[in-house]
Amino acid sequence: MSFQFVSANRKRVLFFVLSILCGFLDYIICDLVAWVNHLPLFCDTIFIMALSFLAGPWWGALAGFFYHLIDFCLNRTLELGHLFVLCHFLAALTAGYYKIRFIKKTDSSLALFAKLIILSLVLCLVMSISGGIIGYILNNIEAYKEASSQTDFLFFLWQNKFRSKLLLQIAVRIPVNIADRFICTFAAWGAFWVGERVQKLFYKLHCI
Repeated sequence: MSFQFVSANRKRVLFFVLSILCGFLDYIICDLVAWVNHLPLFCDTIFIMALSFLAGPWWGALAGFFYHLIDFCLNRTLELGHLFVLCHFLAALTAGYYKIRFIKKTDSSLALFAKLIILSLVLCLVMSISGGIIGYILNNIEAYKEASSQTDFLFFLWQNKFRSKLLLQIAVRIPVNIADRFICTFAAWGAFWVGERVQKLFYKLHCI
């Protein structure tokens, strides 16, 4: 019992460290993709989702929290844009619980591929709706002036086609999130696949 307790405690410490690392890696990736190279993508949940696949949804959610905590520490400003931490939470929880409920170790490669496509589409809706609601709230707060290059152009094109500003905020995110969620989902699964094998190798060597 003592050995099991120590082993479980070490695993928690490992996952806690990984949550910080994953939050930091996604912060760097998003910074390079979205803000440095101005690509119409975010790619900000690859390792957050990978940790959800590997350790469970709540560890991924913790990584999402550290993503924003790192941003706060580096910029030393608490912005309203940090409300988008809810999107990171939802991405982690959706990915983690989807894997638990729908992805089996006995799945064939084709079945796994199909399930990851479905997960990508589900995440596209989750992120578009949650991001749209947050964007709608922030756009009604005068103090929030930060622009999102990923959605502003579409917002400009479609603003006369939607009577509802909330629906517009959601709709403009769908084209961005379709590509973004496919990239993040499959990249996250690849990172999970590597991490799972490293974990198994570590346990094997540790047992020896």
